[in-house]
Amino acid sequence: MASSGASFEQPRMLPSIIILGMRLAVYCPWVHLIGGIERTLLELMQRSRHEVTIYTHRFRAELTYPGLSGRVIEFKPPVSVERSMTPLVGAAWRIARTELSERDADALLVSSNDLGDLIMARTRLPAACYCWTPLKILHDPALREGLRRRDKRKSQALSVLGPALDAVDRRMWRRYDHAFVCSGEVLRRVQNARLVPSGPAEVLHPGVDLEWFFDDGRSREDFLLVAGRIKWWKNVDLAIAGFAEAVRRGGRLSLVIAGVVDPYDENYLESLRAQAAGLPVRFETGPSQERLRELLRGCRALVFPTLNEDFGMVPLEAMACGAPVIAVDAGGPRESVVDGETGWLVPPTAHAFADAMLEATSTSRAEEMRTAARARAAQFSWDRFVRRVDDVMDEILDRRRVAQANP
Repeated sequence: MASSGASFEQPRMLPSIIILGMRLAVYCPWVHLIGGIERTLLELMQRSRHEVTIYTHRFRAELTYPGLSGRVIEFKPPVSVERSMTPLVGAAWRIARTELSERDADALLVSSNDLGDLIMARTRLPAACYCWTPLKILHDPALREGLRRRDKRKSQALSVLGPALDAVDRRMWRRYDHAFVCSGEVLRRVQNARLVPSGPAEVLHPGVDLEWFFDDGRSREDFLLVAGRIKWWKNVDLAIAGFAEAVRRGGRLSLVIAGVVDPYDENYLESLRAQAAGLPVRFETGPSQERLRELLRGCRALVFPTLNEDFGMVPLEAMACGAPVIAVDAGGPRESVVDGETGWLVPPTAHAFADAMLEATSTSRAEEMRTAARARAAQFSWDRFVRRVDDVMDEILDRRRVAQANP
């Protein structure tokens, strides 16, 4: 794995404690998309040696991975996923008043994103968290600046509520026996937010399914690809701006933008369509997983313009398919993409993105990176990820049982 670049104490290796038949509850506040969090839930459910049940306050089976159905328990009534202030406060209240007890599970793993940590307000099970980011809107500087420009009223409200939210989150974190974080970037945010679990914290990168995402050896087509959720903080407009400059410089290529669009992001999608008017840009909204894989196998390079991504699953999937990655030189891509070997890490400017796009499509560099990209992706294993989580949960439960037997 790539070095996180963050300063933290590597946790000791755990003894060989294997608890058979553990009932492992995994809590995620909402499961309603096809994204990195949902993919991780699916991999845990399918690969863990424990009996995994996913608990959530919002489940939309028709919008997420089919494999999750049948192992998800949704608390009723479901909470709203709307990101405005009143629904968020209501969701926070509902989650904080929910308790998972020994009747439900032996141990708990919390998907620590958005409001997930609030499940610890009443829950006293042995617990760990997997942190995607601490309250992203508060602790991701790039996102906060973007919100300030787009919605000053909401930005001001967060400035007022932020200290209280941080105080609650710090209290919840002290109840975790162990904390995983998805990247060194997220570890830095955790440290800056002064979130301290009662046990160790460690970086554990997500994996990629190399049996599903693979390079089938086909010739690459003359298009670049932006893949993933189409949201304003994914910064897709930077990809279009860079592409427009590459075309002005004589680049003979096209751009495909493929991903899921939430209903409240339709206005952003329309602004992207307007920005791309007159350019060889094609939008594919709501593509199937099979279609996304086909695009990853066929593109010259993946364009990943998010300013400060937590980690980024799509770059791993692209590299597994043999596609190099053009990404902003910040955040999670620094830990997966090797600049000059499996892609390009560049400043967040249209000029820099255009340079990389032209190099990817007009030289042999992208083809040379093909094998290196696949080899790099192979270093991120779901089996290793799940085995590490299982081992830690065994240790946490064993410590709790020993403490209860020797009060």
